[in-house]
Amino acid sequence: MKKLFINAHFHTMRSEGDTANALLVTDGIITEVIRGALPHTPDCEIIDLKGAHAFPGFIDTHTHSFEGGLYSDSLDLSQTKTLSQVLELINAYYNKGRTEQAEQLDAFRFDENGIDAGRFPLVPELDRACPDIPLVLRRIDGHSSVVNSAAWKMFQSAHQNVSFGSFTDDFVLRGSLNDELVHWFHANCPQQKILTAYANASRIALANGITTVHTMVGDSQQSIMHYEWLRDNLKEFETGYILYPQSFNLKAALDAGATRIGGCILADGSLGSYTAALRRPYQNQSETTGLLYQTDEFWKEFIKQAAEHDLQVAVHCIGDRAIKQINAAYLAAAKQGKDLRHELIHCELTPDDLVQEIGASGAIPVMQPAFDLYWGAENGFYQKVLGTERRKQMNRFKTFTEKGVPVTGGSDWYITELDALQGIRAAAGHHNPEERISPFEAIKMYTVNAAYLSHDENRLGKLETGFDADFVCLDKNILDLGGLADAMVKATFKQGREVFSQ
Repeated sequence: MKKLFINAHFHTMRSEGDTANALLVTDGIITEVIRGALPHTPDCEIIDLKGAHAFPGFIDTHTHSFEGGLYSDSLDLSQTKTLSQVLELINAYYNKGRTEQAEQLDAFRFDENGIDAGRFPLVPELDRACPDIPLVLRRIDGHSSVVNSAAWKMFQSAHQNVSFGSFTDDFVLRGSLNDELVHWFHANCPQQKILTAYANASRIALANGITTVHTMVGDSQQSIMHYEWLRDNLKEFETGYILYPQSFNLKAALDAGATRIGGCILADGSLGSYTAALRRPYQNQSETTGLLYQTDEFWKEFIKQAAEHDLQVAVHCIGDRAIKQINAAYLAAAKQGKDLRHELIHCELTPDDLVQEIGASGAIPVMQPAFDLYWGAENGFYQKVLGTERRKQMNRFKTFTEKGVPVTGGSDWYITELDALQGIRAAAGHHNPEERISPFEAIKMYTVNAAYLSHDENRLGKLETGFDADFVCLDKNILDLGGLADAMVKATFKQGREVFSQ
């Protein structure tokens, strides 16, 4: 089936300023990029895009799509300002859950630094708001949680021979216990709930012009959870999913036919939980430098073995000490001479020496511009925990770009919104003017560079002959800062088929 898309400004992303006025698409593949008179195309469907600015479909290179899709039907606490408001919302959510006979409830994007009490809810407070349905409340970074007594009782009953310590009134789950409990609840979701979560994620992505989504599936330890089920059911979703078995289990990943491993397998924790591993202490916690979750030797051996089996590795590393640890292991593995394009997930704090080392290893920073949007302002969260000097060494989009290191853009959704335009705006409007990049370079993070990350540079990321006809139609030209400021998605096409329309 041939389709001729006309009446649009097609920004090909081959180079800055390269445009076309029409695309000819055959069976979902671009067969001609037209820059002049329209060809005579009998038996061809003509599709008028009504003057839109069309860009290659955006690619989000780091999401937790299962959690994001699951939480899209859950309680978002990101706008709360007081503890009483948090508890009132939980109680209303509980009452709704009782009516719907919910078996478990989730609340997410809670930030204790943004509410009056400056702390997590206590267990008795949660129990009053939600007395008899298990509730898991996750901090905004996902690295800390609190639960009510019903959730703790359910978790403990499934782990009767394991001691997790005393469940005190101010109990907060951190580190491995946080991961274990959250992933245990996720692993016990019914299949229909899993299907609904990924369908929700696909719908939200397409509404934001995102045609391809990298997503992690696994418990960050030894289980790849429902990875194989998702792999076998990808045709159920209109979004293209690129899957990561999020696990240390190399055998399980290889047996499942994976070509990559990891995602949020952790080298360190988060800044908000003071577990991101730093080379110097936190500004406001002078005795704390965070945590390295594994030894140097562990990572070198794990990454070496993965590379020997041609697996691309992706590791969560936020602090400069953790980034250095993982990049050193990538640098050692690079001696094998394979083009695997290992990933430094988040890669937030990078002093100049680390930038040089990353350039040498060939690793790719998979970064989240929205982190700077939320936390990078002068006197903002980064400055509070790291100080002024290190605040300016966070999320160094321009520095990496000028060094020829291809940075990609992700949302870390559910942590921030599944919204590529938000990420592009944030990268072009970085709070540190020295790290701002042009709109063209910011768009590349979500197109050209993202396609390169997954070895899809000959299929995705550009509007080019032989490429998939994945593109997003916007009402304004986002190569212009004025247009970028408030551009909106008008329609999204996946392999030439309209999958979202305003």
